[in-house]
Amino acid sequence: MIEKSQVSVPLYEPRDQRTVDKYLSQYSAPEARLQSSQLSHLAERDWDYVVTIPACGEDEFLPGALDSINECWVARSNKKVLCIVVLNGNAAREAEFKLSNRKMRDWFSKHCTPVAASLNPDNTCPQSLVSWKNIDILIVDRSQKPWLIPSDQGVGLVRKIGADIALYLIAHGWISCPWIHTTDADARVPDDYFLRASEPHISIDGNSLLPSCFIYPYQHIPDPEMEQHDHQRYWSALTDYELWLRYYVEGLEWAGSSYAYPSIGSLLAFDALAYARTRGFPKRMAGEDFYFQNKLAKVGAMITLKGKPIKLLTRASTRVPFGTGQGTISIDKMNLSGDAYTVYHPGVFYFLKTFNKAVLAWFEGENLNDKQGQKQFIISLDKVLQLKIKDSSSRRKWLEKLLDELNIFDNLQAATKRSKSLQGACNQFNVWFDGFRTLKLIHRLRDDIYGSLPLLDALQGSAFLQIPELKADSAKLKTIWLESLRANSH
Repeated sequence: MIEKSQVSVPLYEPRDQRTVDKYLSQYSAPEARLQSSQLSHLAERDWDYVVTIPACGEDEFLPGALDSINECWVARSNKKVLCIVVLNGNAAREAEFKLSNRKMRDWFSKHCTPVAASLNPDNTCPQSLVSWKNIDILIVDRSQKPWLIPSDQGVGLVRKIGADIALYLIAHGWISCPWIHTTDADARVPDDYFLRASEPHISIDGNSLLPSCFIYPYQHIPDPEMEQHDHQRYWSALTDYELWLRYYVEGLEWAGSSYAYPSIGSLLAFDALAYARTRGFPKRMAGEDFYFQNKLAKVGAMITLKGKPIKLLTRASTRVPFGTGQGTISIDKMNLSGDAYTVYHPGVFYFLKTFNKAVLAWFEGENLNDKQGQKQFIISLDKVLQLKIKDSSSRRKWLEKLLDELNIFDNLQAATKRSKSLQGACNQFNVWFDGFRTLKLIHRLRDDIYGSLPLLDALQGSAFLQIPELKADSAKLKTIWLESLRANSH
C-alpha cells in the first residue's frame, strides 16, 4: 500500500501486494526494513526514478557514473532521481580497498549537501541521504567494520541490499516508477536512461507475458584516464571478451533459446513486483546477474532494448572471482603468453537449435506414445552428430546417456501431463530447461563432442552471424567483427 501521503492507496492487486509484503518482511536485507519514524523527516521528498550502484574501491569511477545519471534527460527536466549507492568492502579483502573506500566517503562529504542522516533501521549499517546537482543519493555504508560484507558473500548481497531498499520505497509510495535500475561505477548511462523502461514493449517472440526485465544495449569504451600502455594492453583483451559475450548471445538467439540475453549486472532494469516474486538477487560472490535473470525469465518477458548503449569503461578488475574484469585479465595473460583465446564451437548452437526443434516436435506429436516420441527425439539429434561421431551405435549410446543424465524425457512427459495446450506444455518445459540447464548442456557438448575453437575461427565458422567484409589485415579483424556485431545485435 502507498503510505507516504497518509492516504491509503492500492499500488498492487491484493495478491501481488501480499507477495511484496511477504518478501519485504521475510526475505529482504535488514537494511531495507525501514521504519516510518526514520523517514518522517523526508515527508516533503519523493522520487520518480531509482537506480542502485554497488561500489567497492570505486573512488576513481563512481563520480563519473553519478555524473552520467545526473545528465540524463529526466534529471535535467525536473524529474526526481534517487541513486542508492551501497558502499562496501569484503571482510576478507578489507585492506585492499580501505583507502579507496575512504576516498569515496570523503568525496560525498566534500561535494554533496546533507539532507538526512541516521535513516537506517536499528542494528544495521549507516544510511544517509544527500543531494548532488540534480539527483539525490542514498548512501548505504557497508565499507567499514562491523558492517563489512561476509567473506563468503559478495556483489550479489550488495546488489540485493540496494534493490531491496528500492523495493521498499516503491511499495510505500516514495518512488513512483516501479522499475528498479541497477548499474555499476564503471558504467556511463545514456541521456535517455530511465525513459526506455517506461515505453510500451512487445516481446519479439510474441510472448504474452508482461516484461519482467529490460536489458540495455552496451559497449565497452576506452577509459580516458587509463595510461596509454595499459589501454593498448587491456583493450585487445576486452575486445575479445565483448566479442565472446555477443557471440554467445547470438548463438543462443539463433538456436531459439528463451535465455538469449547478456548477463551483465550494470545493464538491468527490473519490475519491482517481479523482483519480489523471484526473491531478489542471490547473495553470490559473482554471477549474481546470470542467476537473477534466470529467475526473472520465468515470471515475465526479458526485453533486450535498442538505442543508445550503456558505455562500460575499459579496466581489469579482481573485485569478483569471474566476470568481465577477471575475463579480461585471463585473456590478457593468454595474449602475453601467445596462447589463443578459445570459445564454444559453433556446433554446440546447431545442436541446441535441433534440440529445441525436437522439443517442439515432441509436444506436437500428440498421437505418439512415449517410446515413439523418444525414438523420434533421438533420431533428430543423431543426425546432427554424424559428422562428429561416425559409429552409429556410439552416437546412440552417448545421446541416450546425455538425455538420461539431464532428465529430459521425464520433464517432457511431465510438461505434457500438466498442460492442456501446446503453448502451455512448451512454457512448462522452458521454465525447467532454463539458462543454467542450457549452459550445462553446452558444456557437455564442448567437453564430449565439439571442443573449443579460437575466437576468430568460431566467429567465421558460425552459421548464425552476418560475416562482415574482411579486407583489413588480421590485426584489425576483431575490431571489424566487433563493430559488425554491435550494429547487428538483437
